[in-house]
Amino acid sequence: QLYEVARQVVQKLDSVKDELKSSRGDPKGHVAISIPATAADLLLPEIVRRAEQRFPGVTLTVWDGLSREGGQAIELGKVDFGVVPNAEELDHVEAEPIFTEALYWVGASAPGTPDTITLAEAAATRLVLPPRALHLRRRIEQAAMEAAVPLTAAYEQQSAPGIASLVRAGLAATISNWPPLSVLLEPTAARRIVEPRISRTIALAHSQHKPLSFAAGCLRDLVRSVLIDLVNSGRWRGELIGKEAEPLESVLGVQLAV
Repeated sequence: QLYEVARQVVQKLDSVKDELKSSRGDPKGHVAISIPATAADLLLPEIVRRAEQRFPGVTLTVWDGLSREGGQAIELGKVDFGVVPNAEELDHVEAEPIFTEALYWVGASAPGTPDTITLAEAAATRLVLPPRALHLRRRIEQAAMEAAVPLTAAYEQQSAPGIASLVRAGLAATISNWPPLSVLLEPTAARRIVEPRISRTIALAHSQHKPLSFAAGCLRDLVRSVLIDLVNSGRWRGELIGKEAEPLESVLGVQLAV
């Protein structure tokens, strides 16, 4: 108990020093963030590249792990903030929803196959899914239960590469969000699930017990811009929420007016 209290005191003293050294537009100090492992290939290079260019005085640590691990790290204050798909399941956090993402069925498809598939049709195929500890699996099963659609996984794999290997080999299909599909699987084999549409919200979240430092606030704004840019470019397929969608709508309005 003494060690834990002392560690928190030292961290607080270090953060105070960093705050005093920081100036407007030039944050300094250490910032730790968490991102989902399935989106690391998209997010990590963009975040690191932009952080080095804009905030060279910040030392950045990025944890990429399972959504459950990222959520726990945010709740416990082990990271300053994180990108999470399961913010509604977390306790004592402040979350800002950024966009909603649809889920896709991925498997062998004949030429001319429609780019959508019903949940019942997807569930009738031989599936490889992540374990129930992951938010993605729980969201899929929740949707199936609400639609009264029987859902059975022939295989369970924890890693995205493991799931992709079985899909590529034609041994199973899977249900996934977009980021791993754009990297690990052939995008043309992805069919968006409809009837019902399955979606989930991606948010930025931080612990209520660990207010954001100046440096962490700057990095949070940077990560928000990365997420918005990825959605607008189509690299992460989703729909922006609320005020985050306004810049896109403004641009479209200008284009239509022209």
